[in-house]
Amino acid sequence: MKKENRILKYQEFSEIINTTKRIRTKHFLINFRNNNENKARVGVSVSKRNGNAVTRNKIKRQVRYIIGKSLDMSRQVDIVIVARATYDILDFENNKLELTEALTNLGE
Repeated sequence: MKKENRILKYQEFSEIINTTKRIRTKHFLINFRNNNENKARVGVSVSKRNGNAVTRNKIKRQVRYIIGKSLDMSRQVDIVIVARATYDILDFENNKLELTEALTNLGE
């Protein structure tokens, strides 16, 4: 995922999380809103409850990989994905299926 497609600022994260629609799944909390740009922007958040820094970074890498393969980056949407504490890094295929399903159902 390119850097121009990422949400990096804390202010944007908190605005999207506090004021937008959300989808809850077993392992993810997905907040989304439409934007005025011609690209999708995505932010990934992982709490300390998921493990140490190495584990949290691995979760972020896995989520970014799934997003890169399954999300159409030309959509006009801002997405913040929060990995819940139940996320299991060893069960990648099920996590991939769950997140892909949730991303295809955005806005429906």
